[in-house]
Amino acid sequence: MTINNKLGLEESEAKVYLALLELGPATVSEITRKAGITRTLGYHVLDKLSWRGLVDRAADSGSKIVFSALHPTHLLQYVRSKQEGWGHKLSELEEILPELTALFRSADKPTVHYQEGAAGIKNIYAETLNSKTEILSIMDVDNWNTPEFKNWGKAYNRKRSEAKIHERILMLDTPIAREWMKDYRGSFKYTDYRWIKPEQLPGSRDFGGEINIFENKVMIAIPKKPHRMGMLVENTSLANILKAMFELAWTQGVAIAGHQPKKFTNKKST
Repeated sequence: MTINNKLGLEESEAKVYLALLELGPATVSEITRKAGITRTLGYHVLDKLSWRGLVDRAADSGSKIVFSALHPTHLLQYVRSKQEGWGHKLSELEEILPELTALFRSADKPTVHYQEGAAGIKNIYAETLNSKTEILSIMDVDNWNTPEFKNWGKAYNRKRSEAKIHERILMLDTPIAREWMKDYRGSFKYTDYRWIKPEQLPGSRDFGGEINIFENKVMIAIPKKPHRMGMLVENTSLANILKAMFELAWTQGVAIAGHQPKKFTNKKST
């Protein structure tokens, strides 16, 4: 470690201070040449060192401004005061840290995760398999009715059943969805389905995907080409609003024939 690194100063400040110790009273040109820095930076650094009580400035007999370093004991005093100041700031920060943390949590700033393509959608869905609460879903089956997603969907539901994660699904009532359910052997033990007419959810026919609401998260998946994408938003306020809207829509849904609705006991209710 060189002497520059031990002065408690920034690199340019240390160079100027050491140059002054060697030169004695000197002009800016002499100091910057010795320190190996530009004149512009030299003026800035000398002002900082003067303000910190480490450098004096005065006019010589020819009216030139000259600078000189104060005795190194002033540097020791400066570093000590700096250390004491930061120790005081550290104590103050530790004292108010709980308040700052509370403010940070209450702000509930949204966190957004976004992925594209079929693989991206499947990655986003993986997050729901860690849910500690019931999943609320609004689903348009039509665009999922492909071998790629239908077979994957069955595997996903098996994993959800194994994790004992309950889900309520409002499924848009379309001819494709009706055919889907005839052949579907999904997780009825952990899932409650209801039909909802597209006209009961204005704009839903243009959606073409699925929304999952769980914990403080909202997952949106759109499998329709060419812009397949998955998005996960973590925001308590958004999740709570959509949960309330889901419950309102749920009361308008019709139970799927042959499926006995059930009451779920969640791992943790929200």
